[in-house]
Amino acid sequence: MPGGLRKRSLLALDPRMRRVGVTAAMSWLGRFGAGIVVLVTVPMARTTLDAELFGTWMMLTALLGFFVFADLGIGNGVLNAVTQARAAGDAKALQKVLASGYVCTGASAVLLLLAWAAWLACSAAPASVAGAISPANTPQVLTALSTFALLVAVNIPATLVQKAQLGAQEGHWIGIAQFASALAAGVAVPLILHAHGALALLVLATLGSQVLANVASTAWWLRRHRVYADARRQDLVDVPTLEGLLRTGGQFFALQVAVAFAFQSDAIVITQRLGQAAYGDFAVVQKLFLFVSMLLNSSLLGLWPAFGDAIARGDLAWARRVLGRSLLAAATFAALASLALVLAMPWIAAHWLKMPAAPPLSLCILLGGWTIVDAMGSVSGVFLNGAGFVRVQVLLALAMAAAAFAGKWLLTPVLGPAGAVLGTLASYCMISVPGLFLIYRNVFADRK
Repeated sequence: MPGGLRKRSLLALDPRMRRVGVTAAMSWLGRFGAGIVVLVTVPMARTTLDAELFGTWMMLTALLGFFVFADLGIGNGVLNAVTQARAAGDAKALQKVLASGYVCTGASAVLLLLAWAAWLACSAAPASVAGAISPANTPQVLTALSTFALLVAVNIPATLVQKAQLGAQEGHWIGIAQFASALAAGVAVPLILHAHGALALLVLATLGSQVLANVASTAWWLRRHRVYADARRQDLVDVPTLEGLLRTGGQFFALQVAVAFAFQSDAIVITQRLGQAAYGDFAVVQKLFLFVSMLLNSSLLGLWPAFGDAIARGDLAWARRVLGRSLLAAATFAALASLALVLAMPWIAAHWLKMPAAPPLSLCILLGGWTIVDAMGSVSGVFLNGAGFVRVQVLLALAMAAAAFAGKWLLTPVLGPAGAVLGTLASYCMISVPGLFLIYRNVFADRK
């Protein structure tokens, strides 16, 4: 058999990599749909909406990722627990993990809504969380914020199905649901903009479509696998499972909070230091580079449970080999895509974004550099999460987050939006890169 055919046959016999590939392909489909929606709707919104309202809309779409920690880390704990239950073939454990996960995430959603209600009741200017908003736009912004809070609360338990699907190495259903939500948003947003609809309707169209897709996916997936077909209600939630999820979830929660403040706090810092209008223009450019990160994260989506499955079964050689190849591939793709964006940015700004001037070259270079570093960091994250090395990541991330947030806050008034990117990039290179090097050395030394 020729060498090339032999290699392809060996790859075809690796079900773990086959599932990773299918998950990546379907996730690309979902991300492609989301990218098309951005390409179509952002220029329309920028020319249709008031600068403050456009900046608020951009901020809220970005903050959905920031609030990923609102499930208190339970979702990632469920992912690892589902992976272990699947590897052991324990259907009862799967039932208990999911039921306990829904109890915890439901409680988290209620707490979030109560916190927002308390803010509305106690704050003299509740819309101030979106930055300096003019009196004329305050009612619209406040309604949009309340709509956002409700959608985030519903989405906390609704996204748990994605973690279960990933843990069962059926992550391709996530991409299908994302593509469906992108189609819905792609139809609704232009219609709302054309009719000059309220900002809350735009939030409902963009974020609400994602929530609806997650709810529908939950009902379909649980029914398809008959997860609770033979379950007794009194046996679903038990104290040991809840304690295990809360313990693991607490570690992931700390990690998610640190990552959110380090990587996804640009919307908060720039709007508070420079205003909504400044963030709106920055967000449009940033989204182009984030699209590269989205494509990479789609490719990595199935690797977390794959690494966890391999380590649970003792297949450490596979994990080490795939980790090295993934780091190289992610860095190469991010570098080439970022270089293309930097070179094409003047044309993009003039012909697509219709901006009066191209964004500063320094900002584009910084965004490109961060995209490359973030790509390798994402690969490291999915490996360490799958391997169960969460606590050490928490310590490293907390130190990096404190430095990054402080750097953003100090540099943004001096350098503009580029300061926020520089604060993140410098902190990661000085703290996270050396830390990850030491972690890898210890991990592979202990597991030879």
